[in-house]
Amino acid sequence: MNSATYRTEPKDPAGPDLTVAVSTLAADAGQLRLPLPHPRLRYLVLVQGGAFGADNFGAGRSDLEVVALDSFGLSRSRNAAMLRAQTPFLVFSDADIVLDVAGLLALADALRAAPELDFVAGWREDRLAAARPSRRRPHALSRRTAGRVCAPELMLRLEAVRRQGLGFDPEFGLGARHPLGEEYVFIADALAAGLRGRSLPVVAGRHPGESTGHRAPSPALWGARQAVLRRVFGPLAPLIRPLYAWRMRRQMRPGVGALLLDMGRFALGGRPGLRKED
Repeated sequence: MNSATYRTEPKDPAGPDLTVAVSTLAADAGQLRLPLPHPRLRYLVLVQGGAFGADNFGAGRSDLEVVALDSFGLSRSRNAAMLRAQTPFLVFSDADIVLDVAGLLALADALRAAPELDFVAGWREDRLAAARPSRRRPHALSRRTAGRVCAPELMLRLEAVRRQGLGFDPEFGLGARHPLGEEYVFIADALAAGLRGRSLPVVAGRHPGESTGHRAPSPALWGARQAVLRRVFGPLAPLIRPLYAWRMRRQMRPGVGALLLDMGRFALGGRPGLRKED
């Protein structure tokens, strides 16, 4: 099922109902290429680290607002977007992402047609094609299934999020102490607050390179991944680490997976296993 056919309502609502919030550094803003204007879409470009005006994206676009932020860090930019957006729905993006307008509108239609949902998640084009068949079907988002969600896949019903006072944790995401996992942490907080979300097989866009959160584990990123697991699972995190290690075992450097499995055995009350080189 592709984004062009995943429509839940036959008619478009009157006026804009979706804000696309694009977070960027001033040094990277020049690579942003916005889609052509659409009556349902508004673009909010949040620039950190310097000035970058609306004229840089083309004059005369009434669907565009550019805001220079004094803050630093991706999560703080996302939070600023939630405060400024004036449409019912909000989706997050970055300067280097190529957006799929049909997919974004399909996700907004899905939220509009399902008032019991507070957020939905689509997919990046390449990751949907590579996903297991069970993941490509619509399914409820949970702490177990939401770890892969990233920009521009996550779309919020702003009224529900604001009612709960939710925001992105500034300790996570690019520019923060832990430079990944901000969407996962946000979704975990939303679920804990009683909000409900659903994954849909809809392409929201594509990313020309590899995201930080989807790189193979490395010494620089592994500490951040552990912090995400602690933040999402709390006291259960030691039990989750070996499961994560097993899932990522083919991408890990030699010895890292075995070490994490030992950590999991110890957390379960057993003794760390001995390897031949011990």
